Amino acid sequence: MQIKMNIPYASLPGFSDLYIDYVHHFDKVSRFYEFSYDNEGIFNSITSKKESYNNGNVSRIEICEILKTQNKFFNSGESAFLNIEFLKEPDTFAVVTGQQIGMLTGNLYSVIKALNAIELAKNLSLKYPEFKFVPVFWLEADDHDFLEINNINVIGKEGHPLNISYLQKGLEKERYLTPTGKIVIDDYINTFTQTLKDSLIQTEFTEQLFYLISKSYREGIDLLTAFARFFNYILGDTGLIFCNPTDKDIKKILVPVFEKELNTFPETCELVVNKSAELELKYEPQVKPRSINLFYTYNDNRHLIELKEDKFSLRNTRQKFEKDELFNLLLSNPENFSPNVILRPVCQDYLLPTAAYVGGPSEVAYFAQFRDVYHFYGMKMPSIFPRTSITLLEGKVENFLERYGISFDELFDSEKITRKLLGKVNEIKVEDIFTNFTDELNAAMYTYGLELEKIDRNLLQGLKNKHEKYIENIGFLKPKFVESQLKQNDSTGKKLVSVMESVYPDETLQERYFNIVYFVNKYGFEFIKDLTNTIEIRKHFHQLISVSKEVKQPALFDNND
Repeated sequence: MQIKMNIPYASLPGFSDLYIDYVHHFDKVSRFYEFSYDNEGIFNSITSKKESYNNGNVSRIEICEILKTQNKFFNSGESAFLNIEFLKEPDTFAVVTGQQIGMLTGNLYSVIKALNAIELAKNLSLKYPEFKFVPVFWLEADDHDFLEINNINVIGKEGHPLNISYLQKGLEKERYLTPTGKIVIDDYINTFTQTLKDSLIQTEFTEQLFYLISKSYREGIDLLTAFARFFNYILGDTGLIFCNPTDKDIKKILVPVFEKELNTFPETCELVVNKSAELELKYEPQVKPRSINLFYTYNDNRHLIELKEDKFSLRNTRQKFEKDELFNLLLSNPENFSPNVILRPVCQDYLLPTAAYVGGPSEVAYFAQFRDVYHFYGMKMPSIFPRTSITLLEGKVENFLERYGISFDELFDSEKITRKLLGKVNEIKVEDIFTNFTDELNAAMYTYGLELEKIDRNLLQGLKNKHEKYIENIGFLKPKFVESQLKQNDSTGKKLVSVMESVYPDETLQERYFNIVYFVNKYGFEFIKDLTNTIEIRKHFHQLISVSKEVKQPALFDNND
C-alpha cells in the first residue's frame, strides 16, 4: 500500500472555501478559531488547556474511573487502560475525535478519524516529551437520526455498490426520536448480517470477520456497545479510549453546562448568530443555532427544549415544565438531557483535557461559529486538526485509469470522461480501414492484371472473378468488426461505470460512502495496519492510496467477551 498522488482539495468536489482556506491559508480565517492546527498552534492549545482544565471543577480521577468502567464494557485493550491511567496526570492531554455510532463503524472516514487521533497522539508525545497525549473517541449516541446510521454501503459480488440496512423487526417506522445509542438490537440483526455476508465475495478472511460482527452485533446489545466493541475488534490494541457521553455519571458532571444554557438562553444562540453573520461575508455557515441548545428525552424519545408561554416545552409534544420543575429533573435525571451540535463540543471539552480535536471538513467549518460560545462557557476552543482525506485505488481501478490515461479528478465529470474514453476506444475507424483495404486490393489487381493480361487473358478473367469474390467476402466481415467494436465500447463503458462506482459512488467521495467491512473482507485485518502506516496525517491533501493485495491473516480472536 502506498500513496500514489496528493491532490489539492480545491480540485475536488465537496470541500468548502472555508475548509480550503483553513487548511492552506489559515491567516484568512484565524479570527474564527482559537489556535492553528500546526505544532505551534497545538502547543498553545496545550498550555491554555493545562491552566484552565487542571484548575477547573472537573476531576481527572472521576472522569478516568468512569472511562475505565466504560472501556471494560467495550472490551478495550490493555493500552487503552494504560492511557486512562496516564489521563489522571496533570500533564496528559487528549487528542479527541468522534462520530455518530453508525453500523459496523459507519462510513470509512470514521475509521480514518480514529486512526488520525491515534497517530497524532503518538506524534505529539514524541514532539513534546514533557507531556503525554492519549487518543479518545467520543461516541455520539444521543443523536436520534436512526435512518442516517442504520445502513452501510459495500461493493457486492457483481462489482456494484449495495446498500444494506438494519431495521428493528425489519420494518421502518414513520418517525425516529429514540437516541440511537439506546436502541437495542433484535433478532433482525441475523438477517442483516447474513444479507451482508451473502453480498460480499467469499475470501479467506470472511469467516473471521463475520465471527467478530456476530460477536459485536447480536440480539440484546444496544447499538452504542456494538459499535464500540466492533471498533475495538478491528483496530486491535491501539490505545484508543472510547467515551460514552450518554452515561448518567458523565451527564452529572455536565450539569453546570446544562444549567447555564437553561439559565442564560438565548445568549448562546445570539453568539452563534453574530459569529455566523461575520462568517457570511465570505463563507457559508454550517449550522443554525436554537434558542435553547438542549434536548430532553421523554418517554424514550428525544425532543428539543423550547420556551412557550413562559414554560419550557418539548417540541412535537404537549409536555410542558415550569422552570423549577425542569431544573429539578436536571439534578435528579441528568441522563435525559443532551446537547445539540452547538453545545456538544463545549460538553466534550468541559469533560476532557482536549489539546486537539480531529475533525472532517464539515466539523472544521462549523467550529468557526463556536469560538465565542467557548468563551461564554469559560473555555478556549482546542486546536482543530483536519482529518486525512483519502481514496483507495484497488488494482483493477488503478490499471484501468493507467491504461486509458485518465486522471483521478476527471472522474468527477461523468459526461466528459465518457466522451474521452469512448473517443480513445474508437480511434480505430473500421469503415476507413475496410475502404482503404479494398481500394489497395483493387489497385493491386489492376496494376498486376495489366501484366498478366499479356500472358493469358482467359486466365486473368478467372483471377478477376476470384478477386471479386474475395472483395465480397471482405465486405461480409466488415459488420462483424463493427459489432466487435461496439461490444468493446459497451465493455469499456461498463468498466468505466464500475471504476466510478468504486472511487466516486453516487457522486460522493469514497470515504463518505463505503464501509470498512468491504475492505477488511477482501484484504484482511492487516489492511487497517497498512492503512495506518501509509496515511500521512501532516499532508493536508486528498491522498490517493494504491491498495496492495499482499495481506496476512492474524490468529483468530478468542471467544471471551
